[in-house]
Amino acid sequence: MKTKLLLLVFAFFSFLTGFSQEVKPVNKDSVSAIPIAISKNKSTDQTAINERKSAEKELKAAEKQKKEAQRESDKAEKSRKKAEKSKLKEEKAQKKRDREAKKEAKAEKKIAKAEKAVQKTNKKLDSAKKDLDKMKAKLDKSTARGKLTDVEIQKQNVKISKKQLDISELEADLIKAQQNLDKIKR
Repeated sequence: MKTKLLLLVFAFFSFLTGFSQEVKPVNKDSVSAIPIAISKNKSTDQTAINERKSAEKELKAAEKQKKEAQRESDKAEKSRKKAEKSKLKEEKAQKKRDREAKKEAKAEKKIAKAEKAVQKTNKKLDSAKKDLDKMKAKLDKSTARGKLTDVEIQKQNVKISKKQLDISELEADLIKAQQNLDKIKR
């Protein structure tokens, strides 16, 4: 046990000497060395403080520039979004104007079509009335001469009746076409 203790103490001292630092003898007076060391430390501390302050200033300036750049990018993004919204609004307004123009053109076509139908029905009605007048005149002329038999007169009267029915149908169609035109114009 004693040998173990002795070896342990020896190992401890060798460990201490192995890791100890070399000390150089100082020829100067210890009192004069302290102010120099302090002044050196002050100048090193002052430069370190100055460097730290300048680094902080640079860091603040960089943060300020970063914030300013962020603000600018936010402004640019907002203006871009605003421009997109206004563009979309303008496109919607243009589409609405186009739809309105198409509706107006469609309404004008309907009106023109209805007017054309009224005119066509009027022409048919006039033509049918002229034909009826001709048929009546021909029947009167033929009966005045006495050339027609009772059966032929009845046939002519049936034709005249049919023509009168056609005329009444055309008049009804004309009224419908006129009402349709009035309805479309509103």
